[in-house]
Amino acid sequence: MLERLMKRSLFELVTFAWIALALLGLIWTPYDPQAQSFRELSLMGFSKLHWLGVDGLGRDMLSRVWRGSGNTVLLGLAASMGTLCFSAVLLFLEQKGPILLKKLIRGLVSVGISLPVLFLGLILLVFLERSPSTLVLAAALGGVPFGFRQLRIVWVEQKGALYVMASKALGSDGRHMVFFTIWPNIKGQVVSLGKILFAVGILELSGLTFLGLMGDPDFAELGTILRQNQAYLFLQPSLVVWPGILLSGLLLMVHLSNIKTKS
Repeated sequence: MLERLMKRSLFELVTFAWIALALLGLIWTPYDPQAQSFRELSLMGFSKLHWLGVDGLGRDMLSRVWRGSGNTVLLGLAASMGTLCFSAVLLFLEQKGPILLKKLIRGLVSVGISLPVLFLGLILLVFLERSPSTLVLAAALGGVPFGFRQLRIVWVEQKGALYVMASKALGSDGRHMVFFTIWPNIKGQVVSLGKILFAVGILELSGLTFLGLMGDPDFAELGTILRQNQAYLFLQPSLVVWPGILLSGLLLMVHLSNIKTKS
């Protein structure tokens, strides 16, 4: 276990620690991030008791952005996992289905590339209630065209590799081919793709929540926190700066962790 950790880059370790710390905010924060317990200190800056100040509604800003970071990470993980699952199912159908189904899937993916996530989100909101799950579904579906194309490229490349042909010649069945021959060789690429989808999902979800599509205006998420504090930009800029730094910093660390270090 220690040897595996040593092989990881510094950026990967920092990213994992950042995500773990953000998720901790879902369990514990210094104060209740929803309670307006400090109305008399509204728009106050740094203090010993409130390290990031107090927002316009009297809530501790550190607790608010900590919980918001956790929700942002959780929603981003759900969206990226959804994209990978949808893409994998489409790839399976495209590879195993009849020619007509293959053409239909490729055509839908080509059309889906041009559809922004905001458009998908608005369509879903016509039929579904405004909620985090609806926005996660929109972000997950919005990433499917990109995820499908990347998975298909990896799969086609590996399917024609010499070691796969040798495994077939030795009589390996489909299950053995997928889990013991191909998967160990594409695992790194799939993990890398997952990181990209995670970053894209976070950015898209925060954009949707910033536009007020969450449903609950008081939901602690970095996009909604930015939206809520936008009115105080000139009165107390730190209320906007901190969630912005946390969001952009997380995206930067995920990007840097995806860069392979030279051995």
